Amino acid sequence: MWFNDGLWWGNLWDTASSDFHIFRFNASTSSWVDTGVATDTRANTHHDVLWDGTTLHVASYRFVDDGVPAEPNFPTTMRRYSYNSSTKTYSLRDSGNINNQRVEALTIDKDSKGQVWATWQQGNRIYLNVTGTDGKTWGTPFPHPASLSNVSVDDTSAVIAFGPGKMGVMWSRQVGDATDGMYWSYHVDGASKTTWTSPVAAVKGQRSGDDHMNLKWLDSSGGRVFAAIKTSFTSASQPLIQLLALNNATSSWSAHTIATVAECPNRVIVMIDESTQRLRTFATYPKPSGTTNAGVCTSSGGAIYEKSTPLSGISFTTTKTARIVDADQYVHNVTSTKQNLNSTARGTANSGLLVLADVNATSRYWHYYSR
Repeated sequence: MWFNDGLWWGNLWDTASSDFHIFRFNASTSSWVDTGVATDTRANTHHDVLWDGTTLHVASYRFVDDGVPAEPNFPTTMRRYSYNSSTKTYSLRDSGNINNQRVEALTIDKDSKGQVWATWQQGNRIYLNVTGTDGKTWGTPFPHPASLSNVSVDDTSAVIAFGPGKMGVMWSRQVGDATDGMYWSYHVDGASKTTWTSPVAAVKGQRSGDDHMNLKWLDSSGGRVFAAIKTSFTSASQPLIQLLALNNATSSWSAHTIATVAECPNRVIVMIDESTQRLRTFATYPKPSGTTNAGVCTSSGGAIYEKSTPLSGISFTTTKTARIVDADQYVHNVTSTKQNLNSTARGTANSGLLVLADVNATSRYWHYYSR
């Protein structure tokens, strides 16, 4: 999803035409309106969406299941769309191929030079690709140059522009030894595409990482990057989802528990609410009392809950608030925008909050919206 022109938008599956379309959120009726603009005709694709203020980028890839190797001969595309504020419609500008792989996860972001970056895992290596400064012409995919970018088949990666003038990549590493963890490396905008800093472990040690991560950047005032991640710990009191915070001045990371193994969280994302100066995290937790399968800990889903903390002093309590609940079915896979919420500088002033999740059993989207 993304926020533009005072409106929320989403790249959603349309059951009538059996493809993906751009939908507009109608806040007054709390409903979604199909704009009829297709983003991918292929079923069984996953997407990452970036709105940069003038252009909409939609990366679309065929995905493999968790723990399955990447497969060649399945193009990952990036389509770019222009926006007409008078008609409030998007139109396709161009498209290109990022890679030719079917992968578990792929993300994109744009740097200060106008180049769009992408990352994914294939062949047990963390891979990257980047466009020219035109933002559309993709080069040849290449592995991250660090030796620690050799990973397991179950690992993934994510990119984020931060700054000023840098592109960061985080990846999980689960090879079964003391080097396991979540790693961070960055590229200075304008440098050779293969010039990346030596990886730093944001967290390190066996079971300290898993292939779930969601990244956000606060602003250039401090270069603060935040990563919501999942671990592989199994003891009840250990953290299962954490918030990792980058201190750009020292290039060091701190780890903060969002929820423990006992709380049974999954699929976490983090949002930065600039109006309240809070970090807001959303994840799947067991369903509340009074619903079918209440309290059941399962990877199939549950309900979407929020936990938050002040930016000035990160501390998550055990208190959480239900945001999306289906009384009869499991809700899962919460998502929202890459953008910071309620940011005057980033064009999301008065955006409020919109998160979306799915109910697999009924093939329906559910959302939660607040101003």
